[in-house]
Amino acid sequence: MQAGEAVTDAGVKQYAIERLAKLLRHPDDLVYKADEVRRKLAQEKLLIDAQLSTDVRRQFDDVQEGIELLYSTRGQIDRVKTDMQQVDRLCNQAQSYLTNFDRIQKISIANRNFVRTNEFYLQFSEFHEQYTMVEQMLHDAKTHFEQGDFNLLRLHYFLHKLEDFRSRALGFSGVNDADSEQTLQQMFGGLDGLVGEFEAFLWHVAGSIYDLALRGRSNVLVQLLKVIEAEESADRAQEREKEGAGLARRQSVMATAALARGPRKERHVKHYRQKLLDLLRTLVASRVDGFVKHEASGLDGITEVTGFVVDELTFVAEAVAPAFPPNYFIFDAFVDEYHRAVVKNAEALTAGELEGGSILTLLRWIREYYAAMRKELGIPRDRLRPPLLEGREDQLAQEYLEIAVGKIREWIGNLMRTETASFVARQDAPTMAEDGLYITNASVFLFEIVNQNIDVVTQAQRAKLLCDLVTECNKVFQDVGKQWRDLLESEKTKQIETPETVAEGLVDYTMALANEQIRAVVQAETIRDETGDRLSRSQQERFKSELSQTMDIFMNVAEAATQTLADIVFSDLQPITSALYSVDWYQDDLLQPVIETLKDYCQDFQDHLDKYL
Repeated sequence: MQAGEAVTDAGVKQYAIERLAKLLRHPDDLVYKADEVRRKLAQEKLLIDAQLSTDVRRQFDDVQEGIELLYSTRGQIDRVKTDMQQVDRLCNQAQSYLTNFDRIQKISIANRNFVRTNEFYLQFSEFHEQYTMVEQMLHDAKTHFEQGDFNLLRLHYFLHKLEDFRSRALGFSGVNDADSEQTLQQMFGGLDGLVGEFEAFLWHVAGSIYDLALRGRSNVLVQLLKVIEAEESADRAQEREKEGAGLARRQSVMATAALARGPRKERHVKHYRQKLLDLLRTLVASRVDGFVKHEASGLDGITEVTGFVVDELTFVAEAVAPAFPPNYFIFDAFVDEYHRAVVKNAEALTAGELEGGSILTLLRWIREYYAAMRKELGIPRDRLRPPLLEGREDQLAQEYLEIAVGKIREWIGNLMRTETASFVARQDAPTMAEDGLYITNASVFLFEIVNQNIDVVTQAQRAKLLCDLVTECNKVFQDVGKQWRDLLESEKTKQIETPETVAEGLVDYTMALANEQIRAVVQAETIRDETGDRLSRSQQERFKSELSQTMDIFMNVAEAATQTLADIVFSDLQPITSALYSVDWYQDDLLQPVIETLKDYCQDFQDHLDKYL
């Protein structure tokens, strides 16, 4: 007990700490907000105390009322017990007053048996006529089904009378009279077939429940359910009979009257209610399967399933459910069956390997499905079991991430092979933009596939997956940045040490590379600002932080490129600077070549290098 209280106290303290942390986020809040928070918490405490006091008082009143009711009920039971004992005593005394009671009882039984025999004779005489009438009624109902010109209750009533008569007839004849039983079996032989035809028609009506509701034939649905309830009541009576629930009643004085009605042949339990629910399950599954197959066009159109299910359940709630008794909880049953059918189709569609786009479509659909069920029908996600795709959303997101990063890495790898080969060969001058800057358009191609994946993940509303995607892209960008820095260092070394072995134009291509890094930074910044603002606060900070790291990666390459340009410039000046303060310095004008060289380079940088560099 003490351990439980300690856990509760620890939980309360932890909750209090977390709430204070949310209310007092900054040190200044202790000065400016402490009094306000204290007043607010005091008001909340007063309200909670008042509510608790009211609830406790109400609980005490309810308990007091319950105790008083129990005492009064006990008194009523005692009075009923006393009255019944008085009735039993009077019955016993009354028998002693009648000197011929046994004879009178036998005469009464004989009279009832005579009446019952006469009733049986009349029913035997009318059985064939009644059978023919029911058969014709069933035929007419089938013929006029589309017009709805039939009455299930009337049909079931007369058929039930025939079944009840057969049950009583076979029950009487079953006592040491095999010949009579065989004769009756031959007489009632066609009744089983008629009952089968009726049940087939009954389930045909049940299978048309959507069409009947759409045509406003709710009266037929009510008749159907009345029949099912009548059979369910008979099933329960039969089960109670088998379990001996009526033993005490049969042993009472009233057993004589029951015996006079005669024994019955054991009735076959029909379980109509369960059969109806099984039929509805099959019906719902076939409707969902048909929509997915013919209307949704497989996995590509799975998002359309949401609207279909919402429309179907809305129709059920408005046109079908009102005809059912409340104890069926039929709308909940329909919700369960529709959801199970959707889950089954989703599992079938996702069997096997999935492409990245299909995975995102699934993830977006799962979110939209649960949101629509909650918004349109008030059904929370926890109510829908089992979960879609067995709750494998995180696993699917990871699979998509692996596929997307693999394609991005392949795309960028091919791009880098082309760009690095062009950078080393330098056969043509780099492309010049309208503003005179050297460019290669590599950043455009680089972000093309990245933007495609970011856009589709954003549309799928998967903020965490979006952040994970940018994180993985940063790993790829890190590798790309290292390749460029290594290549710059290698080409610079060749340019300085063995200039005759390298192609011309290293400075121009280095400026183009640096400019592309700035263009990449601009694109990353655009994604950070435009996409980041659409995310929740919990993911926005991480997303913007990851994009800032992306910008830093490109800026590091740009800095390496500018450092390479500086090294090349000073390498060209090295023969002159090595003569500083030497004899040549004092004899020749060496400063003018330095100025001209720097002027040429600076003019090129000003014309063709981004202003931020």
